[in-house]
Amino acid sequence: MMASKESFECGNVPAEEEELISDMFNKYGIAGIQKYTKERLNKWRETYLHIAITGESGAGKSTFINVIRGLKSDEEGGAHTDVIEATKTIKYYKHPKYENVVFWDLPGVGTDNFKRENYDDQVKLAKYDFFLICSSERFSENDGWLARKISKMGKKFYFLRTKVSIDISNDAKGRSFPRSRDDILNKIQIDCLLNLDKHRLFDSLVYLIDNFEPNDFDFNRLKAKLIEDTPHLKREAMAFSIIGQTEEIMFQKKKELEKRIQFISLTSAVAGAVPIPGVGTAVDLAIMLEEIMFYRDQFGLTDNAIKRNAEMLGVREEELKKELNMKELLLDCTKKGLLALFNNIVISEAVEEVAKYVIPIIGSITAGIISYKSTNYWLKKILEGLYQDALKISRKLSMHSAQSTQV
Repeated sequence: MMASKESFECGNVPAEEEELISDMFNKYGIAGIQKYTKERLNKWRETYLHIAITGESGAGKSTFINVIRGLKSDEEGGAHTDVIEATKTIKYYKHPKYENVVFWDLPGVGTDNFKRENYDDQVKLAKYDFFLICSSERFSENDGWLARKISKMGKKFYFLRTKVSIDISNDAKGRSFPRSRDDILNKIQIDCLLNLDKHRLFDSLVYLIDNFEPNDFDFNRLKAKLIEDTPHLKREAMAFSIIGQTEEIMFQKKKELEKRIQFISLTSAVAGAVPIPGVGTAVDLAIMLEEIMFYRDQFGLTDNAIKRNAEMLGVREEELKKELNMKELLLDCTKKGLLALFNNIVISEAVEEVAKYVIPIIGSITAGIISYKSTNYWLKKILEGLYQDALKISRKLSMHSAQSTQV
């Protein structure tokens, strides 16, 4: 039974969805609401996101598509790359885990078969959600023409200045007294912006990247920006498909994961199935367990990911967990393990937290109110714990990378 509007506020869950969940429960019971909840949580997997990568020949478009999807060119699904021009036709590549996220490899404007006058009709610009315009040197007049056309359509575009590692290497070879890396990157950035100003593209965003150094330069900052700028209905698809363990990316992922908690808490309030000892309320442990495993996957905290990170750092997995005091990774991700965790939280913290909401409305309290607040509290606590564990690994990897560079 749903509590009254006066006694039960459901955060950011729309009122119409609140009513729909209640109706589903009344018609189909717990099994129906469990099915509905899973479908609602996975709705983003059915939302298509089309990202176009274009630019001059040889700028590294195909390699970029592989890197952002976590693939090599010779792996299944990898985009073809070569020392000669690889993009002569329009090709598309799906994300290896989420097929609704599609990357399009478009020929640059002004190539033999893709002239300005026919470019829009040939590539269908209106179908793409984002445009990434790549260049390994200066952005051309054709790049500027395309950016202005995209802007008039009200769509987002970003300029990617690729192969910056080569620029840094060449600068050192050509000077008696090489400049610092930061000075070189600053010069490239300024040169790009001045070049774009000449094409009347003021305040454009330029990211300096190298496809063979995906954890360096602006690559991860670009990923975080893509998540931030994606329209609301498609932001989950972008956030959950982006690969990366930097603080910026994980913060964006955390924001999207937090939004799901309101919905799960509401369904728990309507049809919680398993009583939690010490509270007298209920949550759906199967859904919560699946959600927690999803958190671990998104933050790079699966067993395989931890193993890879430990190998990179030259330590054993257990040593890494102990050194970083990664408490949430010790969580027993089974229904029994969750019950044990909730018991401990209830005894030490959760009752006091839930009481903040119960006491002011003690006259109209229902089990649903407690279930909502409790589920909300537990999931937020676990999400925050996993997020902090992920930050610890990210900082450890960054420190290790910096030390290796200095050697």
